[in-house]
Amino acid sequence: MTEKIVPNQFDLQGQGIRVAFSTSSISGLAQLSFTKGRKTLSFSGDQITQQETAIGALITVTIALTPDRSSTTFSVLLPAIQLAKETTKQSFRTLGITTVHKTTIAGPAMGVQETYKTVPLRGTAARVQFLAGNTAKRAMKRQAG
Repeated sequence: MTEKIVPNQFDLQGQGIRVAFSTSSISGLAQLSFTKGRKTLSFSGDQITQQETAIGALITVTIALTPDRSSTTFSVLLPAIQLAKETTKQSFRTLGITTVHKTTIAGPAMGVQETYKTVPLRGTAARVQFLAGNTAKRAMKRQAG
């Protein structure tokens, strides 16, 4: 049986938005970079929400927060992808979703509480190795041997 090779690095772009998402990193934490125009926001670890759904993995970060008024999140939907080999890059298309969540000082707002704007994204998925992790494993083997 062949080993299932799943990507851990996703690079996407569309309509002035760029997203780079890694399920892990040198530190072991997930990393996401969101760029819109000249503004770039970086997120790691528990700043990134990952939910498995019936239609793919939904990756979400909070990109703006106005207390007692609203918060804005950006989500990207990642389909399940299996790579042919470690060095393969797979092109794919998906959606980015910007959601404005209305809030008030008194709790949930009346009426519609979320509004959505979707953007088509395209990019690549790849499997990358984080050298610090490999270097640490080799050092541990040398010490044990």
